[in-house]
Amino acid sequence: MLFLFILGLCIGSFLNVLIWRLNDEKAPKFWQGRSICPKCKHSLAWKDNIPLLSFILLNGRCRYCHKKISLQYPLVELLTAVVTVLLATNFISLLTAYCFIVIFFSDWIYGLIPDEATLILLIVGIFLNWNNWLIGLLALLVLLSVFLVTRGRGIGFGDVKLIFPLGLLLGWPKILVMFYAASIMGGGYALFLLVLHRKKFGDTIALGPFLIIGTVAALCIKDSLLSNLWWLFP
Repeated sequence: MLFLFILGLCIGSFLNVLIWRLNDEKAPKFWQGRSICPKCKHSLAWKDNIPLLSFILLNGRCRYCHKKISLQYPLVELLTAVVTVLLATNFISLLTAYCFIVIFFSDWIYGLIPDEATLILLIVGIFLNWNNWLIGLLALLVLLSVFLVTRGRGIGFGDVKLIFPLGLLLGWPKILVMFYAASIMGGGYALFLLVLHRKKFGDTIALGPFLIIGTVAALCIKDSLLSNLWWLFP
């Protein structure tokens, strides 16, 4: 288990590279060059690149420019480590979880959903549950309608592309669980920001993270529990 945890930390470090380099136009491609500080662009030594431990030893600051290192880095590494331990025996589930992590933090931080992660989820969805294609298509049409009606101000096109793979993975009625959970959490978060005057009416928030949380919740819910919620999912 310790080996899996350490392996997960290392994979999480790589996911952090993807989250930055797939979304920031000024960042190098993820396969180019050594790791660098996103702020001062100084190359990082091996001792600055030890997952989780370097963040602690450096007191959360870059060794060279002394600017704060985003909490994203230890959070992604720790979350990936936990996921790796829990899902180590199921490669497909593990790959799906890694994509969820990349999408969640990419949209939360940059407001973008990498097509590469969406494509992997699409391939997984086709491989596992192609029979759910109609559910995925209907979900896509719903979000596409919202995107067109709001002219992209309500949701981003990345959300539209993401929903088809999620529909394949979830099927019926779990797609409704995902929409329900994402709506409740997204609406609650938006209200929270309005109360704190962090956002105003008409501003947008990232939908992708809530779609991911809703999907995880729907995947974890048991079919027997769904059957008891007939009033919600006829």
